[in-house]
Amino acid sequence: MVYSLSGMRGARAQRAQGPLRVGAFYGALGVAVAAVEGFALFLLDPRATSAWLLAALTDFLPLLALAAYILLAALAALRVRPVRLEPGVPYRPQLMRDAALAAAVVGVMVGLAALVLTGLQATLFADEIRAFAREAAPRIAAYVEETRRELSDPPPPVSAGQVERLLQPPSPGDLGRVLGNAALGTIFLGALGALIGALRGRFGGEPAAKEAERSP
Repeated sequence: MVYSLSGMRGARAQRAQGPLRVGAFYGALGVAVAAVEGFALFLLDPRATSAWLLAALTDFLPLLALAAYILLAALAALRVRPVRLEPGVPYRPQLMRDAALAAAVVGVMVGLAALVLTGLQATLFADEIRAFAREAAPRIAAYVEETRRELSDPPPPVSAGQVERLLQPPSPGDLGRVLGNAALGTIFLGALGALIGALRGRFGGEPAAKEAERSP
């Protein structure tokens, strides 16, 4: 009876570490990051927020979000564990498969979130984003110009009109571009997961395989 309960707990633990569950967990975190990246800047008051913060968020928020997606996919690939070992198939390819699947699930969820958020920005929130751009652009341009003058080799000047165009909401036609980027991102994250799975299988996967084979 004790052995049976232990086996049931082990089976539940394995299911919890399966690629779909692990990918969905880290994908949900990725969706939260996408929501922050999509709306955090435009929810700020451009008159009360520091100009340097507005400029920094404009430049670095997309890069930080991208780094977060890669990190979440890597964590999913590191945590996943094959739940159904196929007889006669080496453990390493199965680990690569499940790690790639978990990371790809993160990419799919983030891509769908980006698609939905782009649609919302292009329709429901377009006026709010344009209003933010009109008010924030002069302050951001002034801060950038002040910083540029302090450099020994300054970049070309930036006007308020250029910043305002950069902050404009997407159009419905941008959904196709977002969908293409989501597909490419999913492929990239899946490949990253496969690579991590291959490294795990080479340097630390065999003990996990033996333990899984002994589980009832």
